[in-house]
Amino acid sequence: MPRRKGASAYRGQPANDPFIFTRKTVYMQRLGDAVRAGALHYISGTIPLAKVPFLVKKFAARYRINLGKIADHRARHAGEDVARWLGWYDEKTALVHWALFYFPGKTICREERWLNPFDARIRLTGYELVRITKKGAKAPVITWKYTREQYRWLHDQIVFSIRGRQDAVLDQLIFSLSKSPGFAGVREQVKGLWSIVKAEWKRVRSKHEPPPKIPPTLGYVRRLPDVGMPWSQLMKASKKGTKDEQETHEKPLAKRTRKARSDTLLLQPSTSSAAEEG
Repeated sequence: MPRRKGASAYRGQPANDPFIFTRKTVYMQRLGDAVRAGALHYISGTIPLAKVPFLVKKFAARYRINLGKIADHRARHAGEDVARWLGWYDEKTALVHWALFYFPGKTICREERWLNPFDARIRLTGYELVRITKKGAKAPVITWKYTREQYRWLHDQIVFSIRGRQDAVLDQLIFSLSKSPGFAGVREQVKGLWSIVKAEWKRVRSKHEPPPKIPPTLGYVRRLPDVGMPWSQLMKASKKGTKDEQETHEKPLAKRTRKARSDTLLLQPSTSSAAEEG
Protein backbone atom coordinates (compact mmCIF):
# COMPACT_ATOMS: atom_id res chain seq x y z
CA MET A 1 0.00 0.00 0.00
CA PRO A 2 1.54 3.34 -1.07
CA ARG A 3 2.37 5.78 1.68
CA ARG A 4 0.14 8.84 1.93
CA LYS A 5 1.87 12.05 0.89
CA GLY A 6 3.37 13.79 3.91
CA ALA A 7 3.00 10.74 6.17
CA SER A 8 5.96 9.72 8.31
CA ALA A 9 7.79 6.80 6.71
CA TYR A 10 8.69 5.22 10.05
CA ARG A 11 5.07 4.97 11.19
CA GLY A 12 3.15 1.78 10.55
CA GLN A 13 6.19 -0.30 9.56
CA PRO A 14 6.16 -3.90 10.86
CA ALA A 15 8.54 -4.64 13.70
CA ASN A 16 10.38 -7.27 11.65
CA ASP A 17 11.14 -4.68 8.93
CA PRO A 18 11.39 -1.24 10.60
CA PHE A 19 12.15 1.95 8.71
CA ILE A 20 15.72 3.18 9.22
CA PHE A 21 16.93 6.67 8.47
CA THR A 22 19.99 7.03 6.26
CA ARG A 23 20.57 10.76 6.73
CA LYS A 24 21.79 11.94 10.08
CA THR A 25 20.24 15.42 10.03
CA VAL A 26 16.77 13.94 9.40
CA TYR A 27 17.23 11.49 12.26
CA MET A 28 18.32 14.33 14.55
CA GLN A 29 15.23 16.28 13.54
CA ARG A 30 12.95 13.32 14.35
CA LEU A 31 14.58 12.85 17.75
CA GLY A 32 13.81 16.47 18.50
CA ASP A 33 10.23 15.95 17.26
CA ALA A 34 9.70 13.15 19.77
CA VAL A 35 10.85 15.28 22.71
CA ARG A 36 8.72 18.22 21.54
CA ALA A 37 5.76 15.83 21.38
CA GLY A 38 6.17 15.17 25.11
CA ALA A 39 8.34 12.06 25.25
CA LEU A 40 9.95 12.40 28.66
CA HIS A 41 11.12 8.77 28.80
CA TYR A 42 13.72 7.28 26.48
CA ILE A 43 16.51 4.77 26.12
CA SER A 44 19.07 4.60 23.32
CA GLY A 45 22.02 2.66 22.00
CA THR A 46 23.75 1.22 18.95
CA ILE A 47 23.37 -2.18 17.32
CA PRO A 48 24.64 -3.98 14.20
CA LEU A 49 22.27 -3.58 11.27
CA ALA A 50 21.56 -7.32 11.03
CA LYS A 51 20.21 -7.44 14.60
CA VAL A 52 17.78 -4.52 14.34
CA PRO A 53 14.57 -6.60 13.80
CA PHE A 54 15.27 -8.71 16.90
CA LEU A 55 15.56 -5.54 19.00
CA VAL A 56 12.46 -3.87 17.57
CA LYS A 57 10.35 -7.04 17.89
CA LYS A 58 11.37 -7.28 21.56
CA PHE A 59 10.12 -3.74 22.15
CA ALA A 60 6.99 -4.33 20.05
CA ALA A 61 6.07 -7.22 22.34
CA ARG A 62 5.91 -4.74 25.24
CA TYR A 63 4.75 -1.49 23.65
CA ARG A 64 2.63 -0.17 20.80
CA ILE A 65 5.41 1.10 18.59
CA ASN A 66 5.23 3.62 15.72
CA LEU A 67 1.48 3.75 15.33
CA GLY A 68 0.04 5.82 12.51
CA LYS A 69 -0.42 9.50 13.40
CA ILE A 70 -4.18 9.26 13.94
CA ALA A 71 -4.00 5.96 15.85
CA ASP A 72 -1.18 7.35 17.99
CA HIS A 73 -3.20 10.46 18.84
CA ARG A 74 -6.32 8.43 19.72
CA ALA A 75 -4.38 6.01 21.91
CA ARG A 76 -2.69 8.78 23.88
CA HIS A 77 -5.97 10.67 24.23
CA ALA A 78 -7.56 7.49 25.64
CA GLY A 79 -4.81 7.18 28.24
CA GLU A 80 -3.01 4.28 26.57
CA ASP A 81 0.76 4.12 26.44
CA VAL A 82 2.56 4.26 23.08
CA ALA A 83 6.18 4.23 21.99
CA ARG A 84 8.25 5.54 19.12
CA TRP A 85 11.34 3.68 17.82
CA LEU A 86 13.77 5.59 15.59
CA GLY A 87 17.00 4.36 14.04
CA TRP A 88 19.77 5.82 11.86
CA TYR A 89 22.29 3.75 9.91
CA ASP A 90 25.85 5.10 10.09
CA GLU A 91 27.70 3.86 7.02
CA LYS A 92 31.09 4.67 8.54
CA THR A 93 30.62 2.29 11.46
CA ALA A 94 27.98 -0.03 9.93
CA LEU A 95 26.00 0.43 13.16
CA VAL A 96 22.46 1.62 13.74
CA HIS A 97 22.01 4.34 16.34
CA TRP A 98 18.55 3.96 17.86
CA ALA A 99 16.26 5.54 20.41
CA LEU A 100 13.03 4.30 21.95
CA PHE A 101 10.69 7.03 23.20
CA TYR A 102 7.92 6.13 25.60
CA PHE A 103 4.68 8.03 26.20
CA PRO A 104 3.12 6.43 29.32
CA GLY A 105 -0.65 6.21 29.69
CA LYS A 106 -2.48 5.79 32.96
CA THR A 107 0.31 3.59 34.29
CA ILE A 108 3.97 3.38 33.41
CA CYS A 109 5.81 0.27 32.25
CA ARG A 110 9.15 -0.04 34.02
CA GLU A 111 10.65 -2.80 31.91
CA GLU A 112 13.37 -0.35 30.81
CA ARG A 113 15.60 2.04 32.70
CA TRP A 114 13.98 5.17 31.30
CA LEU A 115 15.95 8.39 31.07
CA ASN A 116 14.64 11.95 30.97
CA PRO A 117 16.00 13.82 27.89
CA PHE A 118 16.40 17.03 29.90
CA ASP A 119 18.34 15.37 32.71
CA ALA A 120 20.30 12.86 30.59
CA ARG A 121 20.69 14.55 27.24
CA ILE A 122 20.38 12.57 24.02
CA ARG A 123 23.79 12.47 22.31
CA LEU A 124 24.81 11.60 18.78
CA THR A 125 28.30 11.78 17.20
CA GLY A 126 29.47 14.84 19.10
CA TYR A 127 26.07 16.59 19.33
CA GLU A 128 23.48 16.72 22.09
CA LEU A 129 19.80 17.64 22.17
CA VAL A 130 19.21 20.59 24.50
CA ARG A 131 16.50 22.96 25.65
CA ILE A 132 17.57 26.61 25.40
CA THR A 133 15.90 30.01 25.54
CA LYS A 134 16.87 32.13 22.54
CA LYS A 135 17.23 35.86 22.90
CA GLY A 136 13.87 37.53 22.47
CA ALA A 137 11.96 34.24 22.56
CA LYS A 138 9.00 33.79 24.90
CA ALA A 139 9.58 30.08 25.50
CA PRO A 140 12.50 27.61 25.41
CA VAL A 141 13.20 25.69 22.21
CA ILE A 142 14.51 22.19 21.60
CA THR A 143 17.63 22.21 19.43
CA TRP A 144 21.00 20.55 18.89
CA LYS A 145 24.43 21.75 19.99
CA TYR A 146 27.93 20.37 19.98
CA THR A 147 28.70 18.68 23.28
CA ARG A 148 31.00 20.61 25.58
CA GLU A 149 33.80 18.11 24.92
CA GLN A 150 33.41 18.31 21.14
CA TYR A 151 33.26 22.11 21.14
CA ARG A 152 36.39 22.31 23.28
CA TRP A 153 38.16 19.88 20.94
CA LEU A 154 37.23 21.96 17.89
CA HIS A 155 38.34 25.15 19.66
CA ASP A 156 41.71 23.62 20.54
CA GLN A 157 42.23 22.27 17.02
CA ILE A 158 41.63 25.71 15.55
CA VAL A 159 44.10 27.32 17.94
CA PHE A 160 46.75 24.60 17.47
CA SER A 161 46.52 24.69 13.67
CA ILE A 162 46.88 28.48 13.52
CA ARG A 163 49.75 28.59 16.00
CA GLY A 164 51.44 25.59 14.37
CA ARG A 165 51.01 27.06 10.88
CA GLN A 166 49.17 23.98 9.70
CA ASP A 167 46.93 25.77 7.26
CA ALA A 168 45.80 22.57 5.54
CA VAL A 169 44.41 21.36 8.88
CA LEU A 170 42.70 24.70 9.46
CA ASP A 171 41.12 24.62 6.01
CA GLN A 172 39.83 21.11 6.69
CA LEU A 173 38.34 22.20 10.02
CA ILE A 174 36.64 25.21 8.44
CA PHE A 175 35.21 23.06 5.65
CA SER A 176 34.00 20.46 8.15
CA LEU A 177 32.35 23.09 10.34
CA SER A 178 30.65 24.65 7.32
CA LYS A 179 28.90 21.30 6.78
CA SER A 180 27.55 21.13 10.33
CA PRO A 181 23.78 20.60 10.49
CA GLY A 182 22.24 24.05 10.80
CA PHE A 183 20.23 23.68 13.97
CA ALA A 184 19.92 26.88 15.97
CA GLY A 185 22.27 25.78 18.76
CA VAL A 186 24.93 24.52 16.35
CA ARG A 187 24.79 27.71 14.27
CA GLU A 188 25.53 29.86 17.31
CA GLN A 189 28.49 27.68 18.25
CA VAL A 190 29.90 27.73 14.72
CA LYS A 191 29.64 31.52 14.67
CA GLY A 192 31.64 31.52 17.89
CA LEU A 193 34.30 29.30 16.34
CA TRP A 194 34.51 31.59 13.29
CA SER A 195 35.21 34.47 15.70
CA ILE A 196 37.96 32.44 17.33
CA VAL A 197 39.56 31.78 13.93
CA LYS A 198 39.61 35.50 13.11
CA ALA A 199 40.85 36.61 16.53
CA GLU A 200 43.59 33.97 16.80
CA TRP A 201 44.78 34.59 13.24
CA LYS A 202 45.00 38.32 13.88
CA ARG A 203 46.86 37.75 17.14
CA VAL A 204 49.40 35.17 15.91
CA ARG A 205 49.94 35.65 12.20
CA SER A 206 51.65 38.38 10.22
CA LYS A 207 49.60 41.14 8.62
CA HIS A 208 50.99 40.03 5.26
CA GLU A 209 49.49 36.53 5.58
CA PRO A 210 46.02 36.37 4.02
CA PRO A 211 43.44 35.05 6.52
CA PRO A 212 41.53 31.87 5.73
CA LYS A 213 38.24 32.13 3.86
CA ILE A 214 35.31 31.67 6.19
CA PRO A 215 31.82 30.97 4.85
CA PRO A 216 29.55 34.01 5.41
CA THR A 217 26.67 31.95 6.80
CA LEU A 218 25.67 28.49 7.96
CA GLY A 219 22.38 27.35 6.45
CA TYR A 220 19.26 26.67 8.47
CA VAL A 221 17.77 23.20 8.80
CA ARG A 222 14.33 23.37 7.24
CA ARG A 223 11.65 20.74 7.64
CA LEU A 224 13.11 17.65 5.96
CA PRO A 225 11.25 14.65 4.54
CA ASP A 226 12.03 11.18 5.86
CA VAL A 227 15.12 9.82 4.10
CA GLY A 228 15.79 6.11 4.52
CA MET A 229 14.34 2.72 3.75
CA PRO A 230 12.94 -0.42 5.38
CA TRP A 231 15.51 -2.63 7.09
CA SER A 232 15.23 -5.38 4.45
CA GLN A 233 16.11 -2.99 1.63
CA LEU A 234 18.95 -1.45 3.62
CA MET A 235 20.40 -4.91 4.28
CA LYS A 236 20.47 -5.63 0.54
CA ALA A 237 22.00 -2.23 -0.22
CA SER A 238 24.68 -2.61 2.48
CA LYS A 239 25.64 -6.08 1.28
CA LYS A 240 25.96 -4.81 -2.29
CA GLY A 241 28.07 -1.90 -1.07
CA THR A 242 30.37 -4.24 0.87
CA LYS A 243 30.80 -6.48 -2.18
CA ASP A 244 31.62 -3.52 -4.44
CA GLU A 245 34.13 -2.23 -1.89
CA GLN A 246 35.86 -5.61 -1.67
CA GLU A 247 36.15 -5.79 -5.46
CA THR A 248 37.66 -2.30 -5.52
CA HIS A 249 40.28 -3.21 -2.93
CA GLU A 250 41.22 -6.35 -4.86
CA LYS A 251 42.26 -4.27 -7.88
CA PRO A 252 45.92 -3.08 -8.01
CA LEU A 253 46.40 0.37 -6.55
CA ALA A 254 47.08 3.15 -9.04
CA LYS A 255 50.46 4.85 -8.83
CA ARG A 256 50.50 7.98 -6.79
CA THR A 257 50.66 11.09 -8.94
CA ARG A 258 52.10 13.38 -6.34
CA LYS A 259 54.09 13.14 -3.18
CA ALA A 260 52.23 12.87 0.09
CA ARG A 261 52.02 16.09 2.04
CA SER A 262 54.32 16.47 5.02
CA ASP A 263 52.02 18.79 6.95
CA THR A 264 50.17 16.01 8.77
CA LEU A 265 47.40 16.66 11.25
CA LEU A 266 48.11 17.55 14.84
CA LEU A 267 45.03 15.52 15.70
CA GLN A 268 42.79 13.98 13.07
CA PRO A 269 39.69 16.22 12.80
CA SER A 270 36.54 14.32 13.70
CA THR A 271 34.74 15.07 10.46
CA SER A 272 32.07 12.47 11.16
CA SER A 273 30.85 14.44 14.13
CA ALA A 274 31.56 17.95 12.86
CA ALA A 275 29.90 17.55 9.48
CA GLU A 276 26.63 16.28 8.12
CA GLU A 277 26.83 12.99 6.26
CA GLY A 278 24.49 13.01 3.32
